[in-house]
Amino acid sequence: MVEEEEEEEEEEEAKNPFEELLTPEQADTARTEITVDDKKRFERSRMTAEVSLALINTPGSSFIYPTISTPGAGPSTPAPVPTGDSNLRIRTLRFGQYDIDTWYDAPFPEEYANIPEGRIWMCEFCLKYMKSKFGAGRHRMKCKARHPPGDEIYRDDKISVFEVDGRKNKIYCQNLCLLSKMFLDHKSLFYDVEPFLFYVMTEVDDVGARFVGYFSKEKRSPKDFNVSCIMTLPVRQRRGWGNLLIDFSFLLSKKEGRIGTPERPLSALGALSYRNYWTLALMQYLRTGPERVTVQSTFRSLRYPSTFIVNPCVTFRYQCVYVHGTRGRGRDAAGARHDWLPG
Repeated sequence: MVEEEEEEEEEEEAKNPFEELLTPEQADTARTEITVDDKKRFERSRMTAEVSLALINTPGSSFIYPTISTPGAGPSTPAPVPTGDSNLRIRTLRFGQYDIDTWYDAPFPEEYANIPEGRIWMCEFCLKYMKSKFGAGRHRMKCKARHPPGDEIYRDDKISVFEVDGRKNKIYCQNLCLLSKMFLDHKSLFYDVEPFLFYVMTEVDDVGARFVGYFSKEKRSPKDFNVSCIMTLPVRQRRGWGNLLIDFSFLLSKKEGRIGTPERPLSALGALSYRNYWTLALMQYLRTGPERVTVQSTFRSLRYPSTFIVNPCVTFRYQCVYVHGTRGRGRDAAGARHDWLPG
């Protein structure tokens, strides 16, 4: 009896479970078996990939992609002076239609330390980052986001500003901090984003609200700081976006009934941006303001602490500034366009 049961089990194992659906030719798996030639081809591919990764991690090697520019786009701000560390884990960021050379290393997960060619892809709407072109293409087909999360609190023609809460949209804000770290040397906030609000400026077209830049600030600042971090994408710089972001930060302070100031000390690029903004703002006020003005009346009208403007932000000694009657410092943040009330 035992021998008969064993024979029946062997017959069941040898029986093709799909013989009622497939012919013997269709059920034959001999053509898909791994052969010696297959193993050799795999080993050759593996060795080629390891050599490529070794070249990427070798100090002094460079894989630089030129920045893609759109017709009519202004020149981007030159990268800062290299710090001596040329072995960045991520050297190129693919953001929308742009290839952007990164300036600094960002604390991405360890799995992104040896990505091919040192390039990372990031969705310009939801800011999800990926390490392959294939993954980015799949994400682009499935991603339904066409603007930043949060509330749209400002709209002027094609320009929109979204207020994003770090507690409600934690992943987006963390990715935003990682994005800014690739272009800011002194950026230290990456994952603890709950106490902050992020104001994302976008330019709207037929596809969606495309990312331009942002600034963040603490929800409750005992020193009335209105900016903790500010960043404009390199491909968007030198077109007035930085001044508009700064102007909008002071518009928020006016709505809150406060005299705001950015966190200090300022970085080199931050000091340059604020110096340019306040030079033009003061000159424009003196040009269009009352005939008789005083220093204190000027500061009260601009709602800004005099100590920061005079030292160290703006110095007018031996300086001549011409403010165009219509263009001025570019587009200003219009208070009438701001749909928001302080809570």
